[in-house]
Amino acid sequence: MATNEQFFENVYDVVAAYQTGFVGAYSNTEAAAALRSQIKDAGGIPDGAMACSAYKLEETGAGKLSLPFLEILKLYPDCLPGGAQGRGDCVSWSTRNACLGTMCCEITSGVPDPNSNKLEGAPEVSDAARLSGVLSTEAIYNWRRHSGDGWSCAEAAQVVLNDSGLWLRKKYDEIDVDFTQYSSKNAGIYGGNTPPASWREIGKTHLVQTVTEVEEYEALRDLLANGYCVSSCGGEGFSSNRDLNGVSNRQGGWSHALAYLAVDDREEIKKLYNGPLVLVQNSWGSWNDGSRRIFGTAVDIPVGSFWARWADIKNRYMIAMSGVNGWPPKKLKNYGAQGNI
Repeated sequence: MATNEQFFENVYDVVAAYQTGFVGAYSNTEAAAALRSQIKDAGGIPDGAMACSAYKLEETGAGKLSLPFLEILKLYPDCLPGGAQGRGDCVSWSTRNACLGTMCCEITSGVPDPNSNKLEGAPEVSDAARLSGVLSTEAIYNWRRHSGDGWSCAEAAQVVLNDSGLWLRKKYDEIDVDFTQYSSKNAGIYGGNTPPASWREIGKTHLVQTVTEVEEYEALRDLLANGYCVSSCGGEGFSSNRDLNGVSNRQGGWSHALAYLAVDDREEIKKLYNGPLVLVQNSWGSWNDGSRRIFGTAVDIPVGSFWARWADIKNRYMIAMSGVNGWPPKKLKNYGAQGNI
């Protein structure tokens, strides 16, 4: 169900296109079924609720304000929203943002990854790369294998598992492509054609290790509380105006992909909004306005994001990124050792 290629001059064109029916994200039931089969065959758990039960994550987010996005900004200040999409590649943006969140939470936890048993480190990037979101979206989108724009979250999840995982934003001399800053042109180097072996060789270095589909709120809450961030596809639109607590109301429809980077399950919030809230990170840059201050705190949500009521997003297709094959920690000099001072 691919749409034609569509490029946008600015964020106003992006918003207008999605509001008037542009399809950036769509459902692919066959890809979702194939994804579940792959997860099972690899010994993983495709169902989020079952994964939470198996790994004893149930209820770990209950009643809490969980803010994984802070771990991203702790390592890479001002990296969100990472610019704005310039074509219909929103699925690669939501996938990248979810992967970035999981990666940063693994790093700041200081605990070895449960799948690889490796301790992850924070890779260095240039200032330009940091402000463009640290990780490339284009390297993911070039694997969509059709010449138009638009994609599904399930297909993108298969790509980051199998073909092209985390690419740092930098220049890759070996393939003569500069991913340092986002480029809608670079997102379309390969459309209907599969990228060559040289791309696969780079992309397979830092694959996502496993993912899990999420349907129930409790599973989403507990996964986010433990630093497993989520990519989602659906048709819900939202107001560009946030209220005093950063919450946006449902408004219109978008065939769009969005990342989830936090959850607010506090009782006072559930009373105020008749249910819990999920933080949505959009890929349209500074497209919305209003307060970014989180209720009862001195913390602001990222630029371009908003809180959504769970009731407004509960029907979306959601995939939690449950592990990434990241970068080893840097071995720094021990300045306390004799002779090093």
